[in-house]
Amino acid sequence: MSRKFIIELFDETENKALPIHYKTLEYFESFVMENILTKFKIILNSKWTHSFGIFFDSCDYKNIPEHIKSFDGIEKCLVILPPNTFSKEAIKGYSVQFFTSKIKDNPNGEFIGFCEMMLDFLEIFFVVNFKKINEIEFKDVRKNVDWEYLKSIKYPADMKDQHFVKN
Repeated sequence: MSRKFIIELFDETENKALPIHYKTLEYFESFVMENILTKFKIILNSKWTHSFGIFFDSCDYKNIPEHIKSFDGIEKCLVILPPNTFSKEAIKGYSVQFFTSKIKDNPNGEFIGFCEMMLDFLEIFFVVNFKKINEIEFKDVRKNVDWEYLKSIKYPADMKDQHFVKN
C-alpha cells in the first residue's frame, strides 16, 4: 500500500530551522497511520496522498500578523493553509507554519515543544476536516504517544539526519 500521509520539513534558511531528526517525522507518520487513519477508517482508500510541509516561521507568535489570524490552528500558534492539489501525482499538499518562538518557549524544551505542536497540528487538521474525529476522541489518541521513544531520538539532530526539503 502506498503511503497516504507524509510529513516533510521545509525551511528556506537552515539557521532558522529546528534540528529535527527524520525519525521524529517517521514516528508521527506511523502514529497517524495506526491511531487515526486505521482507527477512524479515513484517507486509506482515498486516491490522494496527504502531504504536509512544515515550515518554521521566525515571526514571534505573540505578535502574529493580522493577515494570518483567520487561519485554522492559529489559536495554537499554527497556520494551516488550504491545500494545493497536484492531480497528476494525486497529492494534496498542505503547508503548515510552526512558530519557532512558540516551540522555543516550551517549558519542556524545544524538541518536546515541537512534538506537542505536531500533535496540536494533527488534532486541528483531523477535527476540522473529518467529522468522524472530535476533540474528545483526539484526547484518547494523544494518550498513545510513545514519549519515551520520542525522547530517545537525538536532538539536536546532526545535519545529515535532518532531511529538510530544500526550496
